[in-house]
Amino acid sequence: MNLRGQYESGGTRVEVLNDADATRKRAYRHTGRFDASVLPKLDRLGAADQFSYQQNKDGSLRKGSVEALPRAEFEKLLDRVETQLRGMGRAIFSGVAKVDPYRKGGETPCEFCDYRAACRIDPWTHRYRVLRAAKENPA
Repeated sequence: MNLRGQYESGGTRVEVLNDADATRKRAYRHTGRFDASVLPKLDRLGAADQFSYQQNKDGSLRKGSVEALPRAEFEKLLDRVETQLRGMGRAIFSGVAKVDPYRKGGETPCEFCDYRAACRIDPWTHRYRVLRAAKENPA
């Protein structure tokens, strides 16, 4: 977690300093999935300014709130992540450690990689793994 905040740059000084309180709140907004059942401990005021979520008047989560997950869904996500990490660990331990970057739309991780100068992947000819959104299985 960044303790310095993530401040956006602006076109002019006046634009940046116009609403300092709102800018400060946005700078310290957390991102990531979390268990919505702990919201009373994370956000006692219900201001939704530090965490990204929206609630209906009855207290339930709005459909567009993708970061706040119901407890069961959050635990399911944790289980999937643990399974994937165990699988990756087993593969690496068995000797599978190839470099196989993905493409998501027009973006690849190579754009952000510190090892591009030494990497043997040619971005013009490499066949990237294409990532697509997973289709939900109705349970």
